[in-house]
Amino acid sequence: MYNNGTHDYHPTVILISLDGVVSHDLVLHVTPHLSSLADKGGRAHWMTPSFPPITFPNHWSLVTGLYPEAHGIINNVFWDPVLNDTFNYKNPKQSWDVKWWGGEPIWSTVSRQGKKSGVIMWPGCSTSFPDGWQPSYVVPFQDGIPFDHKTDIALDWLDLPIQDRPQFIGLYVPEVDQAGHRYGPYANETLTQLNLADASIGRLVKQLEARNLTDIVQLMIVSDHGMSATDASRLIFYDDELTKDEMDLILVTEMAPNVAIWPQPNVDQEEAVGRLYDAFSRLRDVHGGDQAPFKVYKREDIPKRLHFRDNVRIPPLLVIPHPGWSIITHAEYDPAKDKVYHPRGAHGYDNLSPQSRAIFITHGPFWPAETIFYPFWNVELYHTIANILDVKPSANNGTTRGILPIES
Repeated sequence: MYNNGTHDYHPTVILISLDGVVSHDLVLHVTPHLSSLADKGGRAHWMTPSFPPITFPNHWSLVTGLYPEAHGIINNVFWDPVLNDTFNYKNPKQSWDVKWWGGEPIWSTVSRQGKKSGVIMWPGCSTSFPDGWQPSYVVPFQDGIPFDHKTDIALDWLDLPIQDRPQFIGLYVPEVDQAGHRYGPYANETLTQLNLADASIGRLVKQLEARNLTDIVQLMIVSDHGMSATDASRLIFYDDELTKDEMDLILVTEMAPNVAIWPQPNVDQEEAVGRLYDAFSRLRDVHGGDQAPFKVYKREDIPKRLHFRDNVRIPPLLVIPHPGWSIITHAEYDPAKDKVYHPRGAHGYDNLSPQSRAIFITHGPFWPAETIFYPFWNVELYHTIANILDVKPSANNGTTRGILPIES
C-alpha cells in the first residue's frame, strides 16, 4: 500500500502504447518529456515486437504475454479456415467476437483476482469473454479522440475512491502510426505527431506530480512495432514472373507488406503450395538469389525464432521482404498513375530488424532510477505487470517470469 499524503493507493500501472514509434525516434530530439522520463526512470535499449510486427497482433501480445501464433490474432485482417470467416479490425461488431481472441489480457487477470482495471481504446478491449472478466471501465475505440482527452479519463479514474480505482490502466494512441503510413516514418508530419504525443505525456506527468503520484504509479510507455520507409524504387511485381496459371492458384493474400498466400480451395493444397513456392523461388532467382530482397517459406519451414508456425490461421506460404521493400502486383500500384508509392511507411517485416524495434520507457517505484534494460521481447511485459500488481499471471510465453533483464 502506498500513500500520497492524503489517500492510500494500491500498486498501479498505467500502460500507454504509442503505435508505430521506432526505438530510434527517441534520439531525434523531438521527445523531451519521454527522454526525461527515460533518464529519471528507466528505458530498454529496445523492445522486440512479436512477428508479425503489426498493430493488432502486438497489442494483444503485450497484454497477454503470448505470441500471435498462440493467441490467434495473427494480423489486422486474416481468414480462419476452420471458422470459414475473416477477422477485419475495421469491422468492430464482427472483430470483437470472442471467437477470435485467445489468451487472457492483463485486465481480465486483474479483474478475475478482485482488482479494478480500466482500458481506453486498446485493441481487443471491447471483447466480451465468457467468464465475464471484463475491464471495470472501458472506452471503446473511436478515431480522432485527442491524447489529452484520454489521459484526462485516466486521471479521473485515479481520482476515484480506492475501492473504485483501477490498478491497471491501458491507453492506446494511434496518431504517430497513422502519420507514418501516410507520410513516412521520418517525415515532418510524423515527427510533429510524435512531438504532440510527447507533449501529452509531459502533461500527464505534470498531473501525476500535482497528485504526488509519480512515486506511486508505475508509468510504462511502449510501442507495438517500428516502421520502415517505403519507396517506388523498392518494389517487386510478382505478377511479372508468375504465369497466369500460377496467379490463378492464389485465392487471397494477407499480411502486407509480406505476401501470405492461401491457395484456391478447389485445388490440391499441397500441390498448389509447392507450385507457388517454386514460382516465388524462381522470382527470387531473378532478383539475385540469396541476395534477393525477400525470402519465401512454406509454413512448416518458417524460422522457429519467429514463433509463427503453429496456428491454422497462418497461411501455408509466406513471402517476407526486407525492410522497406514491397512485393506487390501491378493491380496494387501503377507507377504511371502515381509516382509516389503508398503507404509511405510500412511495418510487418522481420521483427528482429532494427527498423522494427519498439520502445519501452518506465518511471515509478518498481525499479530504481536510471535503470537500463537489456532488449527483451514484448511477451515478457504481461508477467512483469502482473508482478507489479501482485496478481498471479495466466500461462504465457514469457521466459523471465516477469523479471526484465537489467544492464545497470
